[in-house]
Amino acid sequence: MDEKQKLTNEQLEAELGSRRSKATLAKIVTYGSGAATMLLFGIGLTPVAIICLLIALVSGYQLSKQTEVLKKTLSDNVVSSVLDEVFERVEYDPFGRLSDELVNGAGMVFPFSYERVRGSDHIKAVYKGLNLELSDVELYHVTDSYNEERSEWEESEKKAFQGQWLVCDFGKTLSGEVRLSENTKALRKQHKNDRIEMENPVFNDHIIVIAENAQEAYYVLTPHMMDYILTAAGRSGGEVYMSFLRGGKLHIAVKTGRDFFELGRNSANIDSLRQKFLGELRWFTDIIDTLRVEDTLYKKETSA
Repeated sequence: MDEKQKLTNEQLEAELGSRRSKATLAKIVTYGSGAATMLLFGIGLTPVAIICLLIALVSGYQLSKQTEVLKKTLSDNVVSSVLDEVFERVEYDPFGRLSDELVNGAGMVFPFSYERVRGSDHIKAVYKGLNLELSDVELYHVTDSYNEERSEWEESEKKAFQGQWLVCDFGKTLSGEVRLSENTKALRKQHKNDRIEMENPVFNDHIIVIAENAQEAYYVLTPHMMDYILTAAGRSGGEVYMSFLRGGKLHIAVKTGRDFFELGRNSANIDSLRQKFLGELRWFTDIIDTLRVEDTLYKKETSA
């Protein structure tokens, strides 16, 4: 058994607090020396700038190392037990993520474009007989521009999404292919031809429904389901996007602007962390519990 798993709560809290402090210090030094490097190069103090650059590189390495150790300590001692409490047959990789194929295959309707996917905290598990995957996901919009001074192309990226992404396979054909997105002016204009007006005006004010067939949207989004989604979205802490795929999979992406299992600025109290992580997982499992019993979600089999 890993020695870390034998730590008492008090010892573990002290270890996590220490690692977080070291990571914070390394981050301050990295960004501070990096800014000083650019400033010193700009005013011609090259020797001093080189020293600052070296400090930035060393502290950057320490930041990466401390962050990795902190994440692994948290994963081994807190996250894994929380996952076992909620799911069955858990496979957890704190440094893995959902595949590009899964993310891109959702056809999620976003008010932005993206070309690059990153992430962490990849979970594969079974929940009440349903296979699912869940991870932190970051989406980036990538652009190329030509630098005339260097005579070369340069790539830049801008983070468009950071949050959590769930994929649940219901194991049955769904009634239709329906996508839900935050109601924005850009999306209303973009999808004026395939946007479906639901009978719930409050729902329409907050969420855009995209489907090729309006009847399919009505089957998937019953009045009860629309009320529930509005309530869940209000408790999500971010923007909620959903994609119901005819093949049986449901994708839920929540733009929270943070990672899932993180210590953050809160006290490293183990019991509080467990409850926090459980609450975040239950948000997703509650949606699964509500959806899986909706008969209209599934395509009715017709007799020959």
